[in-house]
Amino acid sequence: MTLIFLLIEFLDELNYGVMNAAIPAIRDDLGIGYKQVGLLLGLPAIIGTFVEPIILLLGDTRLRKPIMNTGGLLVSSSFLLISYSPNFYIILLALIISYPASGAFVSLSQATLMDQNQGQETRMMARWTVVGSLGNLIGPLLIAASFTLLMGWRWIFVILALAAGLLTLAVYFQYTPVVRLFTKETNKDISSEIHKLISGLWKALGNLKFMRWIILLQLSDLMLAIFTGYVALYFADIVGLDIAQIGILMSILMAAGFLSDLSVIPLLERFPGRLIVRISALITGILYVALLILPWPWIKIIIVILLQLSNIGWYQVLQGEAYAALPRLSGTVTAISSAAGLLGGAIAFCVGWIASWIDLSTAMWILIIGPISLLLFVPKAPQIQKSK
Repeated sequence: MTLIFLLIEFLDELNYGVMNAAIPAIRDDLGIGYKQVGLLLGLPAIIGTFVEPIILLLGDTRLRKPIMNTGGLLVSSSFLLISYSPNFYIILLALIISYPASGAFVSLSQATLMDQNQGQETRMMARWTVVGSLGNLIGPLLIAASFTLLMGWRWIFVILALAAGLLTLAVYFQYTPVVRLFTKETNKDISSEIHKLISGLWKALGNLKFMRWIILLQLSDLMLAIFTGYVALYFADIVGLDIAQIGILMSILMAAGFLSDLSVIPLLERFPGRLIVRISALITGILYVALLILPWPWIKIIIVILLQLSNIGWYQVLQGEAYAALPRLSGTVTAISSAAGLLGGAIAFCVGWIASWIDLSTAMWILIIGPISLLLFVPKAPQIQKSK
């Protein structure tokens, strides 16, 4: 099952890489503007925060397997709908479907992997992220190759739909409810499980240490998913690259991200994760300011590559700390994290809205909140007391 879970993450990030590189082409093909792009990047996440947390909470019950199977089918269906999309409204509908579906399929796969590796959450998150980075790397390459061959972007989503269907079948036939590995109370009825679930949720919301990691995780996403969502448009509209060039640049960025994620594994063996995040946040903040200020296109390209190398360990460490702060409640962790995504979705929409009124370069300044927050609020690593 570990291999299947990692392949699910690979597929999810492959889709992410394809979509980010294809955004300028999708915009031109469907005839939409910055406001609509902001809605595509922000509204599905906002709507998902009202649906996904309930789904993920139920993942801490015996319903985890059917929820994952249903999510996989909906992910596959949303890919097909994206490939067909004749206008903005259809692709928006597809993305709205895909967000909670991805939570059920991908987030619960991650949660199950964490349940199988208690005490090693941060290191397992590092491995999970490396596999995802491979998908991120290959996605833009597919877009660059497709447009070089004049094939467009739609066929790629058909392939993604087929792959999602196959992985859903793998989960259906191979999955063993891991929730039974960490609880002996498997004979409880569903109402008792729901009662225990609500109690765990209340406990989690009152855990200030846990909630700190959840909020920081969302703020870190400003320079991760949200920045990546707008970077193709930035280099198309501000710097002036064409679609094929953007596909190549995005592939280079994903390769840099892969190297960054790969470096996390040995770094965590030598240094505390929190220290890694604090230092990288400082470097990222400086580089990002330079990206927005300096006018030369080739300098911007170099800086954006360095940015992908600099944000080392953010997601791995913050998500791993969240799981570690709330052991045996992995579904609850993913549910609260999903609900907190309302913050990230709102900021993603605001960037598009400001870009439509002023310009994209000005709107991108909002994202500097991410590294500043990590630098100020990630606590120092606890001191390890040496025995005499």
